[in-house]
Amino acid sequence: MAPLSESYGASTKDVYLHISKFVNEDYSDAFSRDLLKSCFRRAARRLGIPVSGNQPTELFFAPLGPVRSQHAELARAFVGAALYLGPPAIEDTPSARHWQRRAVAEHCPTFTRLRATINFDTSAYCARRFEAWRQGKSASGTSEKHLFDAFDAAARSFGRSRGELVGPPRLYWARDNLALEAEASRLPQRVHIGAFPILVSGGNHVHIPAPWPDDLTWSCGNIRQQIAFAPGPGNVLLFDADSGAFLTRLGRDDTLAEIAAERLVVLSRVSFSCASFGDAIPSRDLDIYVAWVEATETLVFDGRADITLQKPDEAALWLDAVTLGRDGPQPLYACDGALILRIDPEIGGAKRIVRARMAKDVRFLSIEVGADGFARLPFYRFGLGEAGDPRHVVFEVLAPGAAGDLNARAELSTSCWIWCGVPAPDGDLCDVDLPSNFDASRSAGLRCEGGKLSVDPRADAETPILSLYDDKIRREFHLAARGEKLWHCRISTDDRIFVPKGKVLVFGHDARHDTFRLRSSDRDADLLVLGREKRRPFLTRQSLEIGAEDLEATVEGDDRIALRRANGHIDILARLRRVADPAEISLTEDENCIDLSLLLQRRCDALHVKVESVDGSVLQGEFAFGRFPVSLSPLGGVDVTSELDSGRISVRLLRTILPAPARVRFWVRNEKDRTFAPLCDAAEAQIAIGLAGSINASDRRSASRLAGFLAEPEAEALGGQLSAALGPSYRQALGVAGTTHMIGAIRPVLNVHRADGQPPRNDLVGVAPWIFQAPLSAYSGLEEASGLSSLAHMASIGVPAAPPDPAGDTPLSDWLDRVSSDTELPQGLDATSLSHAFRALRFRLRETDLRCLAGNGHIGSAVAVICQPHIEGLEALRSFDSGGGGDLFPARLAAGIERFARACAGQRADAFIDNVEFRTGLPRQEIGQTLTMMLRAGIEFFVHFRALWSHAEQLRKVSA
Repeated sequence: MAPLSESYGASTKDVYLHISKFVNEDYSDAFSRDLLKSCFRRAARRLGIPVSGNQPTELFFAPLGPVRSQHAELARAFVGAALYLGPPAIEDTPSARHWQRRAVAEHCPTFTRLRATINFDTSAYCARRFEAWRQGKSASGTSEKHLFDAFDAAARSFGRSRGELVGPPRLYWARDNLALEAEASRLPQRVHIGAFPILVSGGNHVHIPAPWPDDLTWSCGNIRQQIAFAPGPGNVLLFDADSGAFLTRLGRDDTLAEIAAERLVVLSRVSFSCASFGDAIPSRDLDIYVAWVEATETLVFDGRADITLQKPDEAALWLDAVTLGRDGPQPLYACDGALILRIDPEIGGAKRIVRARMAKDVRFLSIEVGADGFARLPFYRFGLGEAGDPRHVVFEVLAPGAAGDLNARAELSTSCWIWCGVPAPDGDLCDVDLPSNFDASRSAGLRCEGGKLSVDPRADAETPILSLYDDKIRREFHLAARGEKLWHCRISTDDRIFVPKGKVLVFGHDARHDTFRLRSSDRDADLLVLGREKRRPFLTRQSLEIGAEDLEATVEGDDRIALRRANGHIDILARLRRVADPAEISLTEDENCIDLSLLLQRRCDALHVKVESVDGSVLQGEFAFGRFPVSLSPLGGVDVTSELDSGRISVRLLRTILPAPARVRFWVRNEKDRTFAPLCDAAEAQIAIGLAGSINASDRRSASRLAGFLAEPEAEALGGQLSAALGPSYRQALGVAGTTHMIGAIRPVLNVHRADGQPPRNDLVGVAPWIFQAPLSAYSGLEEASGLSSLAHMASIGVPAAPPDPAGDTPLSDWLDRVSSDTELPQGLDATSLSHAFRALRFRLRETDLRCLAGNGHIGSAVAVICQPHIEGLEALRSFDSGGGGDLFPARLAAGIERFARACAGQRADAFIDNVEFRTGLPRQEIGQTLTMMLRAGIEFFVHFRALWSHAEQLRKVSA
């Protein structure tokens, strides 16, 4: 058939003339032609080539492959399809086969013989060779070189090079949402939804919020096109339920779908039902229905024809296994799954060879399909049941006799990740062997102990992330959650947040209507909610809402939300504390007075007021609202009124009478036990008001007292009034006390600490940036409670050999590359110190009230703005953060500290703050307080980088 392939269409399209010239036989009469066809048909079937029909198109051209005269048309079809649909997914034979058939059908509808050839190619060989050309592989043989040249010419005709053939993002199902996976590209890609486009990085995933449009606009470079997205009227979308991969889009008239999968997700704008799932349910987009169905049943629709699902009649290869996790549409399977093969045993026989490629390991398995053409091959037959690492496996079906042939052409193929030796668990992953290809810096929500890996139910990560690398492929699998999950549904912000196991939650006035949603698969467990019991609530369901009415009162002080297992064990999910924080807090000020008004949630009968002056004097007074007397007389300069019916208290502070600068705090007395308790908000920050004024004699003592006032957290509802009132006096006092810029002169200010042991919040960076520019040996004598005692370690850190130039283009990246490879670095500048710094930072963000740095309050917002710019070396810095998968915040905060440390080493701290103020527009006082709290959270980073850049600056000056 070679001459027919090479010469057809060049001079003539007479099929028999080309064959006659090659074999020197005359096929001019009908009898000789019929004899040729019969001999050819028998010979082809003996070789396993499933030819059929009696016309040249079906008999000769179908198995021939694209003839040279049609290479140009095929190339234009494939290049056009790559630009419109995206390149073929060659790792999935049915998908690639559908891609090439659609490409030729849409771009070459009149080329009957070319379409017959592509339809005959059940192994998607043409699509594979197109992808080989796109990846820059060399052509094999003269015919393929001619085809590759045609691909080059077709790309040029579209104004593209081979590297610019970027298709639109691929649609997939992400658990309960529609999402897109962008193809890797050096060109910027955008998805246009509404007025603002979404920038998509190559290889990344984008979850599209509901409601979902029928189509989206995608652009890459100067390409701009519409892509189909959600199901339109009459359309039905089918996804593989295990991987989330998009399978097909069925039109209004389609009634049959052949699916190479075991379980499906079905989306439709028309309600439907099926035997296995029942009635479809609304998805995130309430206008679209979704159901999880088996691949061999009938979907019954309201308003369109029913659809019958069945296994494919053509050759196909797919997987049936439990999904442990997913990275976009790429699943990680348990080792107790199976490979399913469908072929026609009458074509090429019932025997095949299955080749499994795993990096450098290749295994072959000889199989024989049954009379129905199906074969089920458990993973353990390929040795995947033995203990080992998660591996990327490519399964390929070869012709009989190809065992041991590494280069044999595959008839079918599919790929996936399989965790060797790990079967499907009943719950979350627990005590599995730690993989050698495990990447801790990109993982999250996992616990590593004694060489074993487990999901940590107490981690902050809602979805555990398992990061793996294999033969230059890196994946971040979001593990399937099979254990209990508890979410806090916040009514005020209309969202829900994950609650780590055992967390203590504080509910104030704003959370009075909040609820919880609990998911559990333990059918026999009883639910305990604040002492009240619900017997076996998960017997017929897996999700339950705990309403606000269930969270009102406790039984004998029980604050637990827990599950009682069938064996009697109590498993605490969360603990709930109610606080009677004031509501409707308002504060107004003028030249003569300050008015505070608030609404108490519980009735009180007295108010205690304490005025603490900067000179050390204290004024106290008490105001009674009920029949019980108070021990102190009312305080002059303070007027208090109470509304008995509503519980509202109004306080007026007269500036002309009260001392200033001073801090005013309040306590309320419970009517029942007649004890005073601090008046706090829901975050347990005491309500405090600052009285502004000038200091008569500024000294270390007044600076220390003001630092103590400002070290306490402020109630969010007061809008930073205390800091605004006392900040100027604090700056003045610290400026006088630190005139000499000697650390010893202001050591009492640096040693300020809080009574509750939490990190102080007073500003140091903004009011006195010179503190952090002092010599490395100047920080001795700082107390542990101050959070700054680690600064003393800088004096003992040795000088590294040839440190990077801090004034260079990429000083952080250069240093991190050095740390990753140099084992001779001084202690305190090695990789261990950075890993320890990340662990300490994560601990403080989790266990102390420095968690506000990552919160939604004004401090968290300031941190987000300060750490927002591009950071060179961010990915390298993340590599030292064990358990940092999916969470860039600690690395960004660490990078912000490094920048400030480099500025301090170069005596540019003041200019650094000025530049941050210019870039962000935030006031200097807020920047200073935020940076100071960042330093207290990640003080080990400052120690590491301040010592490094100080040594580098000294060496630079000496060399200059």
